[in-house]
Amino acid sequence: MEMIKSKKFPGVYHTVLKNGDLSYYIYYRDPYGKQHKVKIGKKSEYIDEAYCNRIRLNTIVALKNGELPPNIQIRKKHKIISLNSVADFYFTNVKNKSTHKWQNKYNLRIRDSIGEKDIELIGSKEMLSLQQSMIDDNLAPSTINCYMDIVSAVCNYALKTDMYKGMNPTKLIKKLKVDNNRQKFLSQNEINDLLECVKSEPTLYLFTKLSLSTGGRFQSILSIKKRDVNLTDKIITLKDYKNESTYNGYICDNELSDLLKTKMSLIGNNDYVVFDNGIKDMRKYISRKMSSIFYELFNIYDLDETDKDYRKHKVVIHTLRHTFLSHLALKGTSPFEIKQLSNHKSLKMVERYAKLNPDSGKDKVVGLYS
Repeated sequence: MEMIKSKKFPGVYHTVLKNGDLSYYIYYRDPYGKQHKVKIGKKSEYIDEAYCNRIRLNTIVALKNGELPPNIQIRKKHKIISLNSVADFYFTNVKNKSTHKWQNKYNLRIRDSIGEKDIELIGSKEMLSLQQSMIDDNLAPSTINCYMDIVSAVCNYALKTDMYKGMNPTKLIKKLKVDNNRQKFLSQNEINDLLECVKSEPTLYLFTKLSLSTGGRFQSILSIKKRDVNLTDKIITLKDYKNESTYNGYICDNELSDLLKTKMSLIGNNDYVVFDNGIKDMRKYISRKMSSIFYELFNIYDLDETDKDYRKHKVVIHTLRHTFLSHLALKGTSPFEIKQLSNHKSLKMVERYAKLNPDSGKDKVVGLYS
């Protein structure tokens, strides 16, 4: 039946029943931004628009004072479905390459903040507040957007499985603008300093040499097995987990070739090259050790953590990949070849390296007026 809006009172509607009677309704939003529709009664029951308007205004005042209007009080007598209970159900039943990482993030930031709230009372106001709290904590925009995506996925799953009916609270939340382009890459002197620093730890040294030689992402380097290395042709088959493909990397010098030859003589065909029996979690070990080294060598003195561009200039493990691609450009490597060597999906993604190419005009400008 068609809802007819009152011409005199906002939020008051009525429908015309088959017997000619009128059925009155009110609409209002709770403090969480969720809209409610409540049936008040029929005209035959002596209900009119003015009465409905008084009920609506009293309801809004009650909500502003932290009280619950009658319709919410009745609903509260039923079982509350918290966001946490929905999330647990989601992470138990949905398995993909993101869910394990998402579950850890959910537990870190969402479970104890809005997780215990009734999912039906979580609206855009709650999500904006969560987003702002993470901005205040200086989280990267991409990280904050990821948290919004997690809540969105959980709520969509709840809607899909009829755990609750309503609107996804993230639907009206605008994602933050993300600039993922790191500007910092290591100079040749900085590369030498880094290699000298890690030379005393064979696992770190091999990891660093492989990263600088192939430009592989962190997980790609850790996934290299003995069977992936062809010492004769100096080719390493790399797994790209981001693009779900494989591609070729290359051994850049004899030192790396000798390091790999020695390592491969000690392991089986299916064993990982970057591996140490004494280290339980190789990813965590390398991440922690390299972060400490980067901090001491590059980040502690050269960067201001309060700078809005701090993240762009901070040296991290991904900087090794950026360094590899930047030095390729400095050597005059074409964008197409850089795309092939990096396994980027498109040429557009390697355009930022074009400005480093010596054929980009720099040689024409230097000494122009001398």
